[in-house]
Amino acid sequence: MIRRLAPVVAANLVGAATIAVLMAAACLALPQPAAAEQFTADKPSPLKQIRAKGDAPVVRFSGQAEISGQFVVIWELVDDRRKYRRVTFAPDKASSALLPRVAGQEPIKELVFVNLDQAALMLLDLVSAQAPLPKQQVSAGGVATAVIRDYQAVTECDQRWYVAKLVAARKNPDLVVSARDNARAGC
Repeated sequence: MIRRLAPVVAANLVGAATIAVLMAAACLALPQPAAAEQFTADKPSPLKQIRAKGDAPVVRFSGQAEISGQFVVIWELVDDRRKYRRVTFAPDKASSALLPRVAGQEPIKELVFVNLDQAALMLLDLVSAQAPLPKQQVSAGGVATAVIRDYQAVTECDQRWYVAKLVAARKNPDLVVSARDNARAGC
């Protein structure tokens, strides 16, 4: 009986060893994570990269920065209340030079605020201080100086987003306000 089972056991052991070798080879053939990306800014930045172990889709920075530029707040009306969908900030050239970006890439053109409700209310206060917003309006924009923190570079589905938390906002002396009732949030 043992002699009859010996060839079966041996064949199973050879098969298992073959599978193990094939799996090890497949693992070695898989692409390895890229080396950590280097971030740079055109001017000395108060935002400093927090070193994380390994590669991650989010690169975080500590510190806070004061930047100037144009903002846009987009919302939709749900039961006559604003539901904020997107709050973006386009830093001016001098401010963009302070924001870290992947080395070799162009300066930051758009920053997305992650604290939607708070950021929208801070920025809309600057707009509505000049004139009340029409009830059916779904977006507003202007020029402001913003204080940001929790700056991050986020990679998602081959797209890179730069996001931050808006801490404070004040209007610039040359405030320019625009209101659009037909703007839509989107990519």
